Amino acid sequence: LLINATALSTVESGSNTGTLPTAVEVAGGKTQAFYIDGGDRGLVSRWSGSINDIMFENEDLEITRGSAVYDGAFSTGYGGVPGGGFVSVQYNTCPPPPPGAPTASPIVYPTIFPISHPTGSPMTYPSASPTATESPTNYSNCDSLSLGDSSYRNYPENSGEGGNMFDVIAKTRTISVTSIGFLFNGGFGDSHGFRLYKRKAYGSYEPVQFDPAEWELLINATA
Repeated sequence: LLINATALSTVESGSNTGTLPTAVEVAGGKTQAFYIDGGDRGLVSRWSGSINDIMFENEDLEITRGSAVYDGAFSTGYGGVPGGGFVSVQYNTCPPPPPGAPTASPIVYPTIFPISHPTGSPMTYPSASPTATESPTNYSNCDSLSLGDSSYRNYPENSGEGGNMFDVIAKTRTISVTSIGFLFNGGFGDSHGFRLYKRKAYGSYEPVQFDPAEWELLINATA
């Protein structure tokens, strides 16, 4: 469990998990699966198109439509009904590492040699070569961006679902997911419980859809 908190909630713009205490990093070219369980309230969903349709896309990532799930964490799905559509992902992104970083440790030689032959032990040489270290990624210096829309829209294909599993696919550079927006199925003005999970390993939700052992609980909170 990474956080037990209260999410931000409004009537029209849906709810938000708030800033995750530990951002979920998705390396470039990788897929990270998420699962939002809407608890007793459930979520609003758009039952149209096909599972894994790209719902939202920009130069950094894609968000798939995903699959609708019954009430109750990791319960059965609706027979492959495509769900989701009311979701947003807030994230940071950093540029690639700067060029010119050292690839090997420099070798240090003494610059002055004794004039006469040494009569004792030679001067002390360095005991080890300096090592190059990588600078940790500092996401506070990166752009804060958002993709998707968790605001209510009166689409004719709107329906309800207990939860939604979907994939976030990073394109060429690493992103760091900092919060996720979603939309409860009614009950505006009241607090409702929800849970947010991520798949432990990179990859789509589909092979592990109903296997709780493959998922990590990120948030168990109310909004």
